[in-house]
Amino acid sequence: MSLENIKIELLRKVDFFSQLREDEINLIAENSEFVSYKRGEPVFKKNTVSTGLYIIKEGRVGILSFDNKESLNVAEIVPGEAFGYLEFFAGEQRSASALADEDSLLLKFPAGKTIPEIFNQHAFTSARFLYRMMSIISERIWETKKMLYDKNPQIWDLHKQMLSDKLTGLYNRTFFEEDFINMIPDFGESAALLMIKPDNFKEINDRFGHEVGDRTLTLLAIFLQSELDENDIAIRYMGDEYAAILVDTDRDRAISRARSISKTYKSMDLEHLTGGEKITLQVSIGIALYPEHVADGPALVKRAHKKMLSARSAGGNRISI
Repeated sequence: MSLENIKIELLRKVDFFSQLREDEINLIAENSEFVSYKRGEPVFKKNTVSTGLYIIKEGRVGILSFDNKESLNVAEIVPGEAFGYLEFFAGEQRSASALADEDSLLLKFPAGKTIPEIFNQHAFTSARFLYRMMSIISERIWETKKMLYDKNPQIWDLHKQMLSDKLTGLYNRTFFEEDFINMIPDFGESAALLMIKPDNFKEINDRFGHEVGDRTLTLLAIFLQSELDENDIAIRYMGDEYAAILVDTDRDRAISRARSISKTYKSMDLEHLTGGEKITLQVSIGIALYPEHVADGPALVKRAHKKMLSARSAGGNRISI
């Protein structure tokens, strides 16, 4: 077997390379090289510039993190596995060190040339390759995070804290930007995203103070949760804007659920907060449907938010879809 075929065979064992087309995998193989490391020899060190990614053909490599001069073995990489690719494609410094646990033979990409040099020579193929690689790497990051959270409840708890709004306990805007994008395939054949904003919250905040405003925001979160099914998700998007992800929900049901939420908010009794003064909360709701309107997370958020703003511009106290 030729050297190039050996490289291709090894590349195909790595899941995110195995999905590439023949011309793309050939480009990677042509610009890769085998590098040998003796036991105990560093492959790369923490805080150094990421110059490539590696696949193990023979041997074993340990990924080490150093804290106060003590080392912690983060992972052990075995033949057929890749490492160093996340920081490489992100253009970041190494977050840990890699050390050969035994005599090892690694395939390194790129060999000698830099990424810009390679891609300038193969502009069309390179553009397509980069697009595919970013999609694959993004999915890989999500899968890795999910695996970590499933196996380590403490990590999952920390993650939830990062994605939780401190005032209401709902998911926050970071949830939309990090986790929501990857959850859409789990929403069933259809789903709806509702963006919700009270039309007269500013009046409450201005007249009765921020403490009453915060307590009102907390009530809005509680009442929204009460309207959702077990698998639905409530989010405090920002300020007084909320969102609800309705799973397995078509157009008619989404409109019906939005009307129910609007009715529930109107029935909220705020007199214990306003000193006995009766105020009826009215809300504007924008609806975006998956996959009827759009099929990806960011576009779904953008459409629902735009529809909510349209409802407010039209006078408020209404639903826009």
